[in-house]
Amino acid sequence: MKLTGQQRNAVQHLGHTVITACPGSGKTRTIIAKVLRCIDELSGTPRKVACITYTNTAVHEIENRIRASGAATSEGCYEVSTIHAFCQANILGKYHWMMEAYKDGYIVLPSDHDAYIELVKEIGDRYSLTDVERSKFEELGRKPDGTPISAVIPAKAALAFWDELEKRGYIDFCNIVYHSYQLVRDNPSIAHNLSCRFAYILVDEFQDTSALQVELLALIHDVGHTIFFLVGDPEQSIYSFAGADRKLMEAFSQVIGAKGFPLSGNFRATQPLVEHAERLIARHPPMVSTSKTSAFYPSVFYEHTQDSFSAITDFFLPFLEANEISYGHTAILAQNWFVLSPLGKQLREYGIPVVGPGTRPYKRKYLLGRIAEQVCAYLESSDPEILYRTEKELFMIANELTGRPYFRIFSYKGMRVVHLLMRMGDSLRQTHEAATEWLYAVAPAFEEILIEEEILPVNYKGCLSESCDEMFAEMRAHNIDVTNMALADLGILADPRKSMKLMTMHGAKGREFEAVAIICAHDGLVPYYNYYNQLSHAGLEEARRLFYVAMTRAERALWIFSSFNNRRQPPSRFIQEIGLHVS
Repeated sequence: MKLTGQQRNAVQHLGHTVITACPGSGKTRTIIAKVLRCIDELSGTPRKVACITYTNTAVHEIENRIRASGAATSEGCYEVSTIHAFCQANILGKYHWMMEAYKDGYIVLPSDHDAYIELVKEIGDRYSLTDVERSKFEELGRKPDGTPISAVIPAKAALAFWDELEKRGYIDFCNIVYHSYQLVRDNPSIAHNLSCRFAYILVDEFQDTSALQVELLALIHDVGHTIFFLVGDPEQSIYSFAGADRKLMEAFSQVIGAKGFPLSGNFRATQPLVEHAERLIARHPPMVSTSKTSAFYPSVFYEHTQDSFSAITDFFLPFLEANEISYGHTAILAQNWFVLSPLGKQLREYGIPVVGPGTRPYKRKYLLGRIAEQVCAYLESSDPEILYRTEKELFMIANELTGRPYFRIFSYKGMRVVHLLMRMGDSLRQTHEAATEWLYAVAPAFEEILIEEEILPVNYKGCLSESCDEMFAEMRAHNIDVTNMALADLGILADPRKSMKLMTMHGAKGREFEAVAIICAHDGLVPYYNYYNQLSHAGLEEARRLFYVAMTRAERALWIFSSFNNRRQPPSRFIQEIGLHVS
């Protein structure tokens, strides 16, 4: 694997390592190179390398690139996962019997599950919470002492929510990490086991690691058998609301005696984009463009328009067409999904293929939808990577339904089940061309396969057909034209390579696009503040980093829009800071 001198020096270092990586610096390539080096060292031994990253999207990318390198035959000695999945697989999933509350097992409860939504309503009613407070439960964090972390939810409401989860045998993602930490803290043998098992632990996006996660890693480090390889960028730390602290990266690095390595070359963005980003946040050493892509002059544009829909249709779309940039290489970013959701519906009605808030015609919680989207995506493209994504989706579904991780899915048997689903989906497509008919046909067929292959328990017979009924009931309630829905419409949700992405600025972290549009760039949103929530210095600096993250997703072109609809909110102060004129 070809590496720069900076990347190579970091990968070849034998001890604890900390990499400060600017946007677009090839940190994923560096991480993969380190994983491959560890695989070579550990192959044939009982020890492993763990690579912990922030999102499932990043997990899939790293796994796919490791697989493409030919290292798939060594899967037994490496593990790529989020911190929640790492804790689930190696700590809580194995040792939950040591906790009184979960000795008989538990069910991981995602935020879009009916039981989760009902519990939020129950707690919200009990404590008279506002709609904004109720919408923030999935962002709850937890300190090592168990104290809730939330800028808006009262501590007593958060604690009551967790107590109710525990009583009902549920657990949310926040508490997967918290209870794993408790287990390791209170049982030194578990820390010893983990340190002996994992010769290396690589952590991506370390700047967004919480104190709770750092304490857990510290317990493993203290045993003394694990080498840490930390990668992050304090200038892209944007998750303080979930307990992240940009200072923890330097502090933990000093505790473990890690040697520092900077990555300052940006392979992603052309020089004009890098220059604008440096005006917002000046780096030391300075970020420099090493992109070989031809630059636009100018590359950064600002317009004040009637509304976001007009901004996209009058300026962004014509620019893409004029420069032959495909929708699949573009993204629209905003501070929150409240402004993205209506825009997604407008663009979909306008005929633009989009994925993101407001584009899925039903909630993602429906089991049949989650499986059908993957199958339709594969039927459209035959991309083998979709097979692996389907395998992971089945793992998540089985885990949610039974409360126990079913790792045997990641085997020959699991892939065989995936192929059976694809074959069944293709067979029924021959006689049921419309998505409505096809979904009603595949629901019992998929269910029969999953029960027969012991992916779903027998007592869940009928769950996919019930899921199908609920999906269509929701779509009809929202006036979705289900009659004209095509299989390609389902597939595009799982394989969005030809679609424009609508994402929050937080959600875009780690992604890159040829052209990016930032909408609703107003003071009051970026940076966020209002009458009740005054802007602090720390809040301003995090907002600057958030805008910086959004800007640096672009490879060749960046459009920034404000609108007349936000008359009480002036254009964001960051627009002028990067050198653009605001009239």
